[in-house]
Amino acid sequence: MATDLTIHHAGRMTQATVTGNDAGLKRFRNMLLLKDFVIAAERENGVELRRRAYLTQDDWPMRVSIRREGCQINVRYFLYIPWGWISGFVLLTLLVLPFSGIPNPVLAFGLASAVAVLAIYKQKFDCRPNARFWQQRPRQRWGEIIERLLAEAF
Repeated sequence: MATDLTIHHAGRMTQATVTGNDAGLKRFRNMLLLKDFVIAAERENGVELRRRAYLTQDDWPMRVSIRREGCQINVRYFLYIPWGWISGFVLLTLLVLPFSGIPNPVLAFGLASAVAVLAIYKQKFDCRPNARFWQQRPRQRWGEIIERLLAEAF
């Protein structure tokens, strides 16, 4: 069976479509489990996996969603900033900033607010090979890894 792999980067999420069977799907799922993913939800026609962050290794949290429709398998994956990190940053800003002794706390609060809004707005990141700026290396690395795993599994 020839592999028909199509990858589309949508800015916030990468979607891969491949033609395959149950054996290939199981092989791909097991390959992801070997890469430290854990199963978040498993249904009859799909599975959702997540991977925690390893920030000391420049690795951000990631989610992979696999759906099967007949012989076509849709894989959606993205790196993201967890809501816990965003709310922790906002809480820390509100609690620590007033007592930090910064000469211009209004400016610091404005900058912290801008960072929080940007993190909420750009919470998910696709895994394109020409990624730039925020999370550049992890996005490129995971795009290559997932593409290689899909090619090997199917």
